[in-house]
This record gives sequence, structure tokens and C-alpha cells, in this order.
Amino acid sequence: MSLLQLADLSDQDVERDLCGAGLSLRVGSFRCCIQSDTRLLATPLKLLYQDYLVDAFTGGFHDFRLRLFKTRNHIWSPWQVSFDWDGSSPFPEITLAHAHPLFEWGLNWCVATASGLHIVIHSAVVEREGVALILPGQPGAGKSTLCAALCLSGWRLLSDELTIISQTDYLVHPAPRPISLKNNSIELIGNRYPSAEMTAPIADTHKGTIAYVRPPRASVMASDQRVPVGFVVFPKFAAGSSLGYEPISRAMGLTQLMEHTFNVGLLGQAGFEALARSISDAKCYAVEYPDLASILEWIDVTCRR
Repeated sequence: MSLLQLADLSDQDVERDLCGAGLSLRVGSFRCCIQSDTRLLATPLKLLYQDYLVDAFTGGFHDFRLRLFKTRNHIWSPWQVSFDWDGSSPFPEITLAHAHPLFEWGLNWCVATASGLHIVIHSAVVEREGVALILPGQPGAGKSTLCAALCLSGWRLLSDELTIISQTDYLVHPAPRPISLKNNSIELIGNRYPSAEMTAPIADTHKGTIAYVRPPRASVMASDQRVPVGFVVFPKFAAGSSLGYEPISRAMGLTQLMEHTFNVGLLGQAGFEALARSISDAKCYAVEYPDLASILEWIDVTCRR
């Protein structure tokens, strides 16, 4: 196989591949073939995935063969974009300008679906000192903002959205991808970390205004390095509050973690036991915080081996 980094391809090469036989991209342990006639993917992919490997050969097995294609109902209707993975999609057609977010959402869906033999938790996850910090949270809890800040402060990104834990070795399997920021978080991270590379904001998605942060190169290069869970922190942003935290038992941590797990019910007792074993040595906390600076300081002091 002939492997290059995406950065080695020109914008024209990327666009040609997307419009042709496909762009064969390695994302963590997954091999993806991406096709798109939207002409809106090459620029964000070149920025965000420049450190990822691409394969000149688009034949053979791919975990995902993805298509994002333009469509419209009538000749006078505005163009929209559809997402397809081997004839399946959980998404309706959306405005063409949202092609890139649709790709990111679709790839999240594919990774979650294809990781059926592993435990898949809806949470950010980062690593320092050889252990993972899992950050589950409801929408609005600030987990993606916190994940971006940690990764731009030296933590290794394992995933912005999906914590994947093996049932056999109980380790977190990295799947580093661009970090999604929404609304006020875009300016917050941009101001605090001016060297961060991110896409131009895309307005009026169903999640509000979205921009994506390029994952650190070191995190991409270390995407084969699995780690045990060291900490589980349930963050809750509360403007105007004071930072407060509470250590919680692993039993309580497990109960709350299951609420954020996509497939532990499908995996049955074996999945439940594997999830319990994966956090058997972890410290668990619930944290309420008023701003990014306070939670970063608390994590830096508390989440150490």
C-alpha cells in the first residue's frame, strides 16, 4: 500500500479524489473511503485531517464507504446534501452549506455503529501520564470546550465525542478526530488559544454555530496507544456559581456512566461487567464549575496519578 499524509496532497488532488473514486483516509483504526460532489469538503479536510494517512489505493476493504452528494427535489429548489453509508443514513437531507458538519456527524455515527463489540460512551476522553480522563456530560455541560482546552494545554486527545472501551483488555481505544465547538465556545477557545487551528464558523446548523479544532499532531500519531481509565469526571457548567466538586463512588460512577453509554444494553451482562472492570481503579468526581479557568486548574491538580 502507498500511504501518504493528507498534507502531502494538494487541494486539487483532494478534490479530484473526493469527486472520483474516493479519498481513502485512515482515522484511528478505521479505514474510510469518502466521496463527495459538494466541493465543500476538501478545504476543511485538508486543514483538520492533514496529519492522517491516506491510501492511494481505494479498492479492497474499507470499514466505511461514505458518500455526501448534492440533491434537490426540483430544478428551482435550493441544493441540499445527503449522507450515505452503504445505503444507510440516520440524517435527513440538509442545506448544502452544512456538508462538512454532516460529514463529521456521519462519521461519528459510523464509528459508534461499527464499534459494536466494544463499549461506546458518549463522552470526551483525553490522556495524561498514561491514564485516560473520561468526561461524560449532557448537552450544554461544556465537555467539548473542556476537551479542546485540555488538548491545547498538553493532554492527548483520544476522542471528542466517543469513548471506546474494549471488552477484552478494558482499555480505551483512541479515535482522535476534530473537536467540535459550538456558539460561544468558538470565541472562548479562539481567544484563550490563539494558535489553535480551526475551521471558519458555520452558522444555523441544528446545533447552532459550529467550528472544528484541528486535533494535535501528537494525538493523531499516537492513535494506536491504548490506555486504562484513571479518572471519570462528570462536569456541569453553571455560570455565576463557585467551583464545587464531590468524589463519588465507583458504583455511582458506573451507574451514571451507563446513562451515557450507547450500547451497554445490547452487550448485556458481559458489557456491564467489562464497563465495571474498566473503571475498577478509576477515581470518579462530579464537578460544577463557573468558567473554563477554574475547571482547568481543578483538573490539573486533581487528575494526577
